[in-house]
Amino acid sequence: MNDIDVPVLIVGGGGAGLTASMLLSRMGVESLLVTAWPSTSVLPKAHVLNQRAMEVMRDAGVADTIYAASTPAEQMSHTAWYVGLAGEGEDYGRRVARMEAWGAGGHSPEWLAASPERQANLPQIRLEPVLRARAEELATGRVRFHHELTALAQDDEGVTATVTDRETGET
Repeated sequence: MNDIDVPVLIVGGGGAGLTASMLLSRMGVESLLVTAWPSTSVLPKAHVLNQRAMEVMRDAGVADTIYAASTPAEQMSHTAWYVGLAGEGEDYGRRVARMEAWGAGGHSPEWLAASPERQANLPQIRLEPVLRARAEELATGRVRFHHELTALAQDDEGVTATVTDRETGET
C-alpha cells in the first residue's frame, strides 16, 4: 500500500476531470486524478466546444492542438437541410434551406466580439486523448487511468481515499 498526500483528488478522467487536472496544475495546485476506466472514451459523445470552453482550453494550453484536429472552421459556417441523402427521384439531394450557423466559421461579427476564441468541433473520443496527454505532461505520474476510488472516509484531519489499481489490485 502506498500513501500519497495531495490537496486535491480528482475522480474521473473524462473531459471535466482532465480539464480540472490541467487547470490546477497550471495554477500550481498539486492533484491526483484517478479513473476506473483503462483509457479515455472509446464511444462517440459530445463534439462541439463553444467559445467559452475554448477559452478554458486556451488557459490549459491545448486550444491550438484542438483547433488543428477539429473540423476546419470554413466547414462550420452554415447548416443546411436536404430532402433525403439517398434514393431515387428528382427531389433526393435537393437543398431545402441553408443558414449561417456556428458563428459563420469564426467570421460572424457578433461571435468575434464575444470572445477571442472560436468554437471547435472535435468529437470527445478524439478530444479526451489530447486532454489526457496535456494533463499527464503537467502532472507527471499524477494522472492514473485504471485506478478506482473504492472507499472514502472523512475525519477531523481531512479525507482519506482508498484507490485500487485495477490491474494489480494494489491500494
